[in-house]
Formats: sequence, C-alpha cells, structure tokens
Amino acid sequence: MIDIYYILIFLSQLLFNILKVLEIKFTYENKINSLLINSVLINLVSIGSLFVSLERLFIGDWIVLPYYISGSLLGKWIGMTKINKLKNFLKGKK
Repeated sequence: MIDIYYILIFLSQLLFNILKVLEIKFTYENKINSLLINSVLINLVSIGSLFVSLERLFIGDWIVLPYYISGSLLGKWIGMTKINKLKNFLKGKK
C-alpha cells in the first residue's frame, strides 16, 4: 500500500509546478493581483512539500524521490498543456 507521505509529496509537487507555470503566465500578462496570490500559494505549497520530503529523506526513505520527480513532471505538463483548455471549457469557449 502507498504511504500517505508519498501521496502528499506527489500532490504537493504537482500543485507546486502548476502554480509555477501560472506564475510565469501571470508575469507575462502583467496580472499583478493574480501573481501575488499565486506567489503566496507557491510559498505555502513549497514549504509543505519540502518539509515532508526532507523528513522522509532524513530517515533514509529514498523512495520519495520518484514521487517527487513524477509529481513535478506531471505538474509541469498539466500547467503547460491543460490549464488554458480547462479555463476555456469553464468559460464556455471552444
């Protein structure tokens, strides 16, 4: 069975990397309010992810690394390919 720590690490890295892609988008579009809110979320997710990941690594649990990396890669992919499609779908655009 997958430990809850692995799920937390995967999901936190997924969210962190989606937020990082959005940070670049908001910076490019000069959306200051969205950028500031996004930056707060990035910091909170980053602190949580690092805490859980390092805690597991310090006790010798190296299995966290694939979850950390795969969550990161999937988050970047979702941020780059799916976020605009989701926004357009929610707005009713094709």
